[in-house]
Amino acid sequence: MCGQLRWKDLQVNGDDAEKLQKFLRVPRISAKLLTARGHSDPRSARSFLDPHLRNLEDPFKVRLLKETAERLIEALERKETIAVVGDYDVDGITSTALMVGVLRHFGAAVRYYIPRRFDEGYGLSQNVLDRIFSDGRPDLLIALDCATNSFEQLQWIRDQGTTPIVIDHHRPTRPIDANLLLVNPNGHGGADGAQHGIFCTGGLVFKFIYGLLKLLRKKKIELASSYDLKAQLDLVALATVADVVPLIGENRIFVKHGLRELENPRRAGTRAIIAQGQIDPGSPLSATDLSYRICPRINASGRIADATLPIEMFLTDDRERAEAIATQLTEMNVERQRIESEITEEASRMVESNYATSNSIVLFNDRWHTGVIGIVAGKLMQRYRKPCVVLSKEEEHMAKGSGRCVSGLNLVDLLSKCSQHLGSWGGHPLAAGIGMPISNVSRFREAFEVHVSDALKIVDVANDLEIAEWLDPADISQSLVRQLRNLEPFGHGNPPPTFGIRNVRFLIPPRIFGSRSQHFNFTFRGRDGPVWGVAWGLAKDLPLPQPCDIAARLSISSRDGCRRVRAEMVDFRSHEPAGNKKEDGQSVEVSP
Repeated sequence: MCGQLRWKDLQVNGDDAEKLQKFLRVPRISAKLLTARGHSDPRSARSFLDPHLRNLEDPFKVRLLKETAERLIEALERKETIAVVGDYDVDGITSTALMVGVLRHFGAAVRYYIPRRFDEGYGLSQNVLDRIFSDGRPDLLIALDCATNSFEQLQWIRDQGTTPIVIDHHRPTRPIDANLLLVNPNGHGGADGAQHGIFCTGGLVFKFIYGLLKLLRKKKIELASSYDLKAQLDLVALATVADVVPLIGENRIFVKHGLRELENPRRAGTRAIIAQGQIDPGSPLSATDLSYRICPRINASGRIADATLPIEMFLTDDRERAEAIATQLTEMNVERQRIESEITEEASRMVESNYATSNSIVLFNDRWHTGVIGIVAGKLMQRYRKPCVVLSKEEEHMAKGSGRCVSGLNLVDLLSKCSQHLGSWGGHPLAAGIGMPISNVSRFREAFEVHVSDALKIVDVANDLEIAEWLDPADISQSLVRQLRNLEPFGHGNPPPTFGIRNVRFLIPPRIFGSRSQHFNFTFRGRDGPVWGVAWGLAKDLPLPQPCDIAARLSISSRDGCRRVRAEMVDFRSHEPAGNKKEDGQSVEVSP
C-alpha cells in the first residue's frame, strides 16, 4: 500500500471549528472533525455527540410498516402459524433472532429457517420454500434480509394460500408488486427518505417491532408493556456494523446504545460470543471490536455450516448451551480463516498477473469455496482499490459469487448495466450477490470493465488519505485517544480519524506475522510509554525507512487488565521535516 495513497491534510473552516470548540467545550480535534463532517451548527453537533433514543423517528414514517404490523397483529390474534426465513449473514441472523424473539414473547406459533448455502442457495429460493412447506403450510411467511427480488417465489407463496411479508433493504431489480407487504425503504421506486434508505435489515426489524409495540400498547395488550425494546439493541448494533451501513442518523443511535447493551449483556448468547472475542469484561466496546472479533464468528456458521446455530445462541436462556455454541462458532471461524486465506492469496496472484492496468476485477475459479468468496472480494477490493467480483461454480453450468465496490461508485447501478449477462443479482451500492451461466463470465467481465471505466470518467474515487492532525510521538497518550470517544462509534459514514505521526523511530525491528507473512507489529515511544502498533497487509513493503512518517488510527487496547495506546498503521513514508513535507511531489506547509 505504501506509495499508493495521496496524503491530504483535513481542510476545515478554522473560525467555525473554533466557535464550536468554545460553545460545546470539546477538544480542538473534536471540533475540527465535527466541522469537517457537516456539524458546524452547534445543535447538529450536540445531537451527533449525544445520540438519544428519544431522537428516533416515528416508525410509521417507513412506508408500509404500519400496514404490515397490523397484518402481523391479525395473525397473533387469530393464532396463525408463522414461518420466518432470514439470510445467512449477520444481518439476516440477528434480524431473524429479533423477529422470532418478539413473536415468541406474544405467544405465536413460529418456526424459523435459514437457507443452507450449499444445498438451497441464497435467499428465498424454491429449495428453502420446499423445506419450509414440508413442515406444514404456514399462514404467514416473513422473509428477512432477502426476497425483495424473489418475484416468482413470492407469487408461489401466495398460490399456496400463505401471506408473504418482506422486511429487507436490498434494492429491487424490477418494479415491485404494489400488493406486497414490503418494508423496504429502497423498494418503492427509490429511497423512502435519506434517513430510512441507509438502514440494514436489523435496523428495519427494530423499527418494525417499535411500531408493532405502539399498536399493541394502543390496544392495551399487557405483554406489549413488558417487552424490553432497548434490550434488543445488542443485536441491532451487530447487524448495523456487520452490514457496513453508514453510522449516521438513527444508525448511530442504534450502535451507540447497542454497544452499551453489549458491554453489560443481558442475553446469554451475547455474553458467550463476547467472551469468545477475548474482550476483557467491563471494557468499553467499539464498532471495530464488533467488526473484527464478534461478527466474523457469527458469520462463520453460515459460510461453512448451518447458520441456525447463532440464532439458537441468541434465543436461548441456557448459559451452558450458549457458551457451547459460541465455542463451536469460534472453531468454525478458524476454519473459515484458513480457507479464506488460501483463496485470497491465489486470487491475489491472478490479479497481479492479469489486472495491473484494468479498472475492475472479475475472477472465476470452480474450486473456490462459495462460503468465503464474499470476504475474498472485499479484501481484494481494499487491497487493489478496484470494484471486484469473485465467482465460483455452484451448479454444473452456473457461476455464483459476490461483488464489492469502492466508495464513490454504485455496484447495483454497474450490475444493472450488465444485466443481459446475469442470471440473478441484487444488493446495495457497496456489496451484491451475483449469479450467471459460466459461459457468460468472460462477456460479463468485458462489460463490467467498460461500465466501471465509464463511471470513473465522471466520479472521482482517487485514493486520498485524509490526515486529521499532525502529531509528534510524544503527543500520543491515552488522554488524547479518550478525547475522541465522544465521536464514536466509528465506521462507514463516520470513519475514525487518521493521524500523521512524524519522525517515528521504532524501538525494536518490526515483527512479521500471519500465515503468509503479510502483516507486522511495531512499537515506538509515546507520552505514556510504548505505543503498540499493527500494520495489516504492509509487510511486503518492509524494511521501513528510519525515521519515517506514519499515518495511523489510534485506539486504546485492553488485554489482560493492561491498557495501552494502539496504532493501526494505514501508510508510511520517509520522514519529511514539518514545513517541508512532500505531498504528491510538491512542497507544502504543514501546521502542527
